[in-house]
Amino acid sequence: MWFDLEPVGLDFLGTAPRRWVAEAHVALPRDAVWDAFLDAPGWTRWFPGVSEASYPGGVAPFGPGTRRFATVGRQRFEETVLCAEVGVRWAYRIDRTTVPLAHAQVEATEFEDDGEGTRLRWTLAARPRLLLRVGGAMMGRTLADLLDRAARNLEREVARTP
Repeated sequence: MWFDLEPVGLDFLGTAPRRWVAEAHVALPRDAVWDAFLDAPGWTRWFPGVSEASYPGGVAPFGPGTRRFATVGRQRFEETVLCAEVGVRWAYRIDRTTVPLAHAQVEATEFEDDGEGTRLRWTLAARPRLLLRVGGAMMGRTLADLLDRAARNLEREVARTP
């Protein structure tokens, strides 16, 4: 069963009732990290729990409005890219999902140079439903752990790619 979310915009990052932010360092140059984020099918090799991710027709997100589909664990998502500032910020809205966690949700990742690599800042902004309100206390730690694992996995993935 699918649940539709409210079609909020990028400004929701600043107005959402709940926001969680996680940061991680990736020992890779920013352009390599950016490329990995845009390669939807590649997420299955480095982002924990992602078993499928794609763009209709395999089209990369060149700007707002691009659709993306993903399966994470048992949950499926239909998303719309809201922002694709090359090497700076990538954001999307959840349009539909199979698990009713939020009435509205936007996620954004910011990229910045950080010494010998890239600093990632992942923000999840939501108008939570009951399930996310109950689990919200653990969400900050969960996102931080996920992003840290993703960063380590991405480093290994890039190292083994010729």
